[in-house]
Amino acid sequence: MSDKQVAVKVLRGGSSSNPNFPPKSKERLVNNAWSWQYLKHANVSEFYGLAFNFGYMPALILPFYGNATVIDYVKEKDDEIKLDMVKQIARGLDYLHEQSIVHGDLRGSNIIVDGEGYPRICDYGLAFIIDPSEFISIKTAGPCRWYAPEIMNPPDTISLNDSLALFTTESDVYAFAMTVLEIFTGKIPFYQRRNDSSVIFTVLNGGRPEFPPCLDERKDLRDLVHDCWHEEPSRRPTSREVNNMLNVGTSEDNRLSGGENQPPGWFESLD
Repeated sequence: MSDKQVAVKVLRGGSSSNPNFPPKSKERLVNNAWSWQYLKHANVSEFYGLAFNFGYMPALILPFYGNATVIDYVKEKDDEIKLDMVKQIARGLDYLHEQSIVHGDLRGSNIIVDGEGYPRICDYGLAFIIDPSEFISIKTAGPCRWYAPEIMNPPDTISLNDSLALFTTESDVYAFAMTVLEIFTGKIPFYQRRNDSSVIFTVLNGGRPEFPPCLDERKDLRDLVHDCWHEEPSRRPTSREVNNMLNVGTSEDNRLSGGENQPPGWFESLD
C-alpha cells in the first residue's frame, strides 16, 4: 500500500468503561471486516484493512478521497447532476445489499466523492459495532433524522440485546429517501427543527420532511421518495426496485462492480 494515499479512521465512543465493550466490539469489527475486504464497486468505498495500537478499538484503513461529501460536492451543481448522484448511490446501496451488508447509517456525510467524481458510500456496517446496551442513547442523537421509525421505537418483541437487528435493508432504503432530500436541498432532513426529540416525535406520528419545489416538479422521484419512507418496512421498495424505478440498468451495475474479487493486502498494522 506504499503507493496509495490512505485515511485512518479511529473509532471512538461507546461504553469504553464497560469491560465487555472493547472485546465484543472488536470481535464484531473484525468479523465484518472479513467481508468488507472483498467489496469492489465504483460507488462503494474500498476497505484496505485494520490497524491496531490506536486505542481500545482497531482503526480502519481506507482510501483517501480528494473531494468533499456528496452534499458539499453538489451544492453548486444543477439538478441533473444531483439526480445522477442519487442514481449512483442507489447502485452502491443495492450492491451492498447484494453482498448481505446493511449500512445502518446512510446519509450525506457518509458519502464521499472521489477524484473521478464518483460518490462512494462509506462507513457501512459501523452501526453494528455499537454496544447494544448503548442503543437507547442513539435514539436522541443526530442520526435520528435519517432513522426509520422502527429504529426509534422498537417493537416490544425486540429485546435490548437484539436491538441492532432493527437496522435492516428496509431501514437503509428509508435513509436513502432522506439522503435524496439532502442532496436536492443541501440541508439535513427536518432542518427547520433544531431539537432532535422534536424530529423523533414528528416521525413517530407519521410526519415527514416537506418536499422542495425541485422535487415537486419530478413526480417519479417524489413518488419514489414517498415509497421509500413508508411507515411499514415491508411496504418500502427493495434497493433493486429503487434502481429499477430510477432506470438503472443491470448492465451498468455489473460494469461498476466488475473486477477481480481478490482481497487487498489488509489487516496491516501501522506500528
